[in-house]
Amino acid sequence: MEIKLSKSNITLDNKEITTLDKLVLKFTKAMGDVDYVVVSGYIAIFFGRIRGTEDIDILLGRMAIKQIEKLHKSLLKNGFKPVNNVEDAKDAYGLLSEGSSLRYAEKGTWAPNFELKFVKKPLDMVTLDNKIKVTFNSKYSIYMSPIELQIAFKLWLGSDKDYE
Repeated sequence: MEIKLSKSNITLDNKEITTLDKLVLKFTKAMGDVDYVVVSGYIAIFFGRIRGTEDIDILLGRMAIKQIEKLHKSLLKNGFKPVNNVEDAKDAYGLLSEGSSLRYAEKGTWAPNFELKFVKKPLDMVTLDNKIKVTFNSKYSIYMSPIELQIAFKLWLGSDKDYE
C-alpha cells in the first residue's frame, strides 16, 4: 500500500477494503454534506491495526434541527436505524444538543454502530477544523482526525487498549 501525505490529505493506493471500511463508506455517504470527522479507534483500524470495535466515533459540526432531520431521514433511507431510543429528528436533535451521543447501526444489527456527537470541547473543534481528507484506491474518501491528535487523546485516556 503506497501512502502520499500532504497537510490536509492522505492518499492511499491499493488499500485492501475491509467489511468495516465498506460500512463506514456507506454511512458517511448517507450523511450527505454534513460537516464531520471520524475520530478514535477506527483510525488505527483503517491504517492496519488489528483490533475490534463496537463503534465508529464521529464528531459533527453544530447543526440546526432541520439539518438533523435531513440527516436522520437520509440514514433511515440508506438502511440505518437509531440504536438509542429515538423516534424522530426532534429526539435526535435533543440528544445531541444535551451533549449525549446518537447511535445508528445497520437495520437488524446493533454493532458496529456509529456514535455521533456534536463538537463540545476545544479539542473537538480543533479536530473538526483540521480534519484530513483520506482518499483511497482513487475513488473513496472519508474525513479523519489528524493522527497526532488521536495519539495524544488515546494516551490521555490511558487504558491498555488505548495505549496499544
